[in-house]
Amino acid sequence: MAEHKTSLFAYNLGNSFLHKCPAWVKLIFIPVINIALLLIPEFYFVIVPFFIVVLFCIELSAKIKLNEQLTDIKPVLYYAILLFLFDLLTVNYFELENIKSELLKTFSWENQKETVFFLLKLIAIMQTSSLFFRTSTSLEIRNAISKIETKLRRNNKKNSFTQVIFLFLNFIPMVSKTFNQLKLSWKARSGKPGIKMYVTLLPVLFSVSIKKAWNMSRALSIRN
Repeated sequence: MAEHKTSLFAYNLGNSFLHKCPAWVKLIFIPVINIALLLIPEFYFVIVPFFIVVLFCIELSAKIKLNEQLTDIKPVLYYAILLFLFDLLTVNYFELENIKSELLKTFSWENQKETVFFLLKLIAIMQTSSLFFRTSTSLEIRNAISKIETKLRRNNKKNSFTQVIFLFLNFIPMVSKTFNQLKLSWKARSGKPGIKMYVTLLPVLFSVSIKKAWNMSRALSIRN
């Protein structure tokens, strides 16, 4: 159970307001909130950190633990590291006398403010996504998508996009859970974390994920 909860966007059993809120309502409003976040101009920088704190408190009230919240925003941290490494590569190391000043200039607040602002927005977006997935079951998500598509259609034809969108939304949680299971198997065989682990497990992850997605798709087709 602990392994499942520390998977990316894994569902958390609960009876909070967000758990009781219809999934279709969350499915409509969360993308709207995320788009609004992306459109916030840099002039209103302070709004985003404040919103992150509010979301943090909301997640705690929904019984989403700190380690689970950190799991869901971890991809943004990896992205931030990649941006940091990219900035390091852009520094001119041929002028040895000016390396220190070049580094200070590259990582000055003026040059990094826009990047930091964007990363904070991504953290907030990941938090809203976390709230959606951790308070909505797979069945609730599928029914919500089906309900929205039914309302949008003007005829009684069979919903054709529900299954595709449902599989797309559940792809990341499924892959994360599968990779956690593979890592546990690796450690159980006395394997150590490192490059060798990723080289060995990534092809297996790809194969297992494709098989699981196919099985899920077939199951949904049979039920329809």
